[in-house]
Amino acid sequence: MTVPDRVVFDAEPLIAHADDEPGSDVVEAYLDAVAVEDTAGYVSCVNLTEIRYTLARKYDRSTADDYLDWLDDLGLDTKDTEAVWVGASEYILTYNPALGDSFALATAKDVNATLLVGGDDDYDDVSDVPIERFRDGSA
Repeated sequence: MTVPDRVVFDAEPLIAHADDEPGSDVVEAYLDAVAVEDTAGYVSCVNLTEIRYTLARKYDRSTADDYLDWLDDLGLDTKDTEAVWVGASEYILTYNPALGDSFALATAKDVNATLLVGGDDDYDDVSDVPIERFRDGSA
């Protein structure tokens, strides 16, 4: 497996990593590349919102916040919505993904990066952003 020079993480891979779900070893390899600065890693603040509430519901707020702090310390660059909200809305109008997925796509396009996603079919028709899947199907 070759990790690209620039990667945007959708929420699903990071949640899978936090929960040690199937495919988390692949996500770990991407995060390791970010940690050693071989790869520039990004995440939309909208996707961080998804990660926080998902982990907080499953565990608690403190656990969720600790994981997000760890991602920040690792070197993931959090991208604000300001530069990408129009692009995110265009992805919804064109492909109709979930809101978080549209922000992940728009962020990847904005920073010219590969988007790391799960195994669902939300991204099957997207052709203007490179997509990598960390697993087939969901956990």
